[in-house]
Order: sequence, then C-alpha cells, then structure tokens
Amino acid sequence: MKFGKKRLNLIIGRKQIAVAGLTVLLGAAVYVNLVYSARPAETTEPAKADTPTYGEIRFVGAETTDDGISVASTDSDEYFAQARLDKQKSRDESIEVLQSFYYGGDSTSDELAVISEDVREVSGYIEKESRIESLLKAQGFSDALCYLTDSTANIVVKTSGLDNAQAAQIKSTLLGEMSVPAENITIVEIK
Repeated sequence: MKFGKKRLNLIIGRKQIAVAGLTVLLGAAVYVNLVYSARPAETTEPAKADTPTYGEIRFVGAETTDDGISVASTDSDEYFAQARLDKQKSRDESIEVLQSFYYGGDSTSDELAVISEDVREVSGYIEKESRIESLLKAQGFSDALCYLTDSTANIVVKTSGLDNAQAAQIKSTLLGEMSVPAENITIVEIK
C-alpha cells in the first residue's frame, strides 16, 4: 500500500502580494487618521476654589471668567483642523475607489498591477506628507500642511511672518524628502 505525500505549495502569487499591499495601505490610512483626528480630552468645569488644586487644568493664553475657562480659537486653527479633515476624507475616498476597482472581480492582471502601483503611490504620498509636516513643526513652525503630487508640492504653514530664510528652510525640508522642480513648489502662509 502506497501512501502519497501531499506537498504544501507555499508560492506567493500576485493576488497575495496585492492584498498584502492593500492591507499595509489600509493600516497606514488608519494610522494617519488616528494621528490627525486625535482630539483633546474634554474637561469639566473646575471647582470654584481660591487655591489651586493638584491636577487643575490651566490653559495658556485663555481667559478666565467667573463661569470657568474659555479658550479663544482662531481662524487659522480652524483652517488647519478643517483642512486636515478634508485631506483625510479625500485620501479615504481615493483608497475606497482603488479598493472597489481591485475587488470588482472583472479586472485583468495588468489592470490589477496598475491599481497596486496606484495604491503604493498614494501610500507613499501619505507617508511623505506626514514626514514633511512633522519636520516643519520640529523646525519651529506652529502648524503645517503638505499636499504632494508627482510633480507639485504645496506647503501651508502657520507663521506670524514668513521671511526668505524660513521659505528656504521649508523648500530644503521638502527637497530632502522628494524631488520637485522649484517652479512647482508653492508655500502659503496662514497667520
């Protein structure tokens, strides 16, 4: 009596690579969403006492009234918050469209390869944008947003006044992460 050995085939195919790539992209999108949508903890009104207590929250630059603390929000802070939400929403929509094309079922292997390349491109832009924004904040800018395409870069920074040295610093940071022609770089200042 012969017993046939079954051989386990562990060859990874294109579909598995594409699914793994989409999974990594989805994980990156979730991470970026968590980073940009982190909201500060809500606080309750502080107890009315003449002496401060341990753990009492004091906002820098906030006005204290008899009713509690009121924080003045500026238009530029609202702009950056809304712009981040819009940016995340558009990225999520583009990922959703690519996933619908990929899992549509009637795509050829060449079309699936193109879709996988688009997914890698989008995830690369998300990563570069996050890195550039973090570097600009680390260099002393209050807030920064970055929008990248294959041939253009738009940088929005929150400053009280942008001088030539700061513009050169922004351009240097951007060119350290990707190659963009100088005429295709736009720097916008929000006060």
